Amino acid sequence: MKKLVIAAAIVAAGVGGVSYANHVATKEVRAEIDKQLALVSEQTGATFKYADLSASVISNSVEISNMEVISSEGDNVASIQSIEVTGYETDKISPHTTFDVKSFQFNKDFVAKLPADTNIMLASASYDLHSSLDYDEKSGDSDVVVKLDAKDIVSLNMNMGLANTQALMDASLAISKAQQAAGSQPLTYEQELQQQTLIMQAMSKLEPRSVNFELNNQGELKALLESELVKQGMSVEQMQMMVEQQLQQAPVTEEIAEAISGFVKGLNSFSVSAKLPEGKTMMEVNQQIMMLIGQPEKLVEYINLEVKGD
Repeated sequence: MKKLVIAAAIVAAGVGGVSYANHVATKEVRAEIDKQLALVSEQTGATFKYADLSASVISNSVEISNMEVISSEGDNVASIQSIEVTGYETDKISPHTTFDVKSFQFNKDFVAKLPADTNIMLASASYDLHSSLDYDEKSGDSDVVVKLDAKDIVSLNMNMGLANTQALMDASLAISKAQQAAGSQPLTYEQELQQQTLIMQAMSKLEPRSVNFELNNQGELKALLESELVKQGMSVEQMQMMVEQQLQQAPVTEEIAEAISGFVKGLNSFSVSAKLPEGKTMMEVNQQIMMLIGQPEKLVEYINLEVKGD
């Protein structure tokens, strides 16, 4: 029995230590978040309020709950159920970083004041956003994932595999540190130009390895399409006929034409995936693709292109 009591005491002490560390981390993070939000408010005139903030030293995560965005005129612009960042570090690029936004939605009164040509379905929707970055410092490979869900309407998923990303990660880290050091002071024109040049040089070295894109109907995709087509005086059926006619002349393989046709008719899902040749930069791949336009079979073979639709 004594051993159990001692073990329980050790566990309790450990849990208590973690809880205290989380409490301290939350206080420190809250101060930094408030500082950053104040800077954004100065730049935009908008105000950001949130109900709660928590930080975990174990998962290296920060979560903000129930945020409201208020315009400079005092009007409610949008609300966000939660924002969570996991794995982010200020002094290095983490091997795994995620950013999640749950239930972002514009205020109804704000939507009502948008221009007449605004798509009300999209403007009124509730959105979930997930993005992640996996970075292997040794190999320089990175995987980027972005998922956007317009609830009950449509979801978009994108996954990109990249090689030779060290320069881009180093540039991003250097820029982040420079901005932190500047604090509330705006960067000079020369500093901004240097940062842009640094990023462009780093991006020129990127080697795309794989790309995956997927669109899925979450219930109201057809209604969304109809709301846009009606502005052009066209129905879904007319659009489908037009696409079929264009596919007869388009420089694509029969398989790709069937996939596009299947999606236009079914409006359920559409996906595109490609595996790109190794050792080629983005510019080199683009140049080769341009040379293969009009040669659909060779293009499909060069980038291992797969297209599916229904």
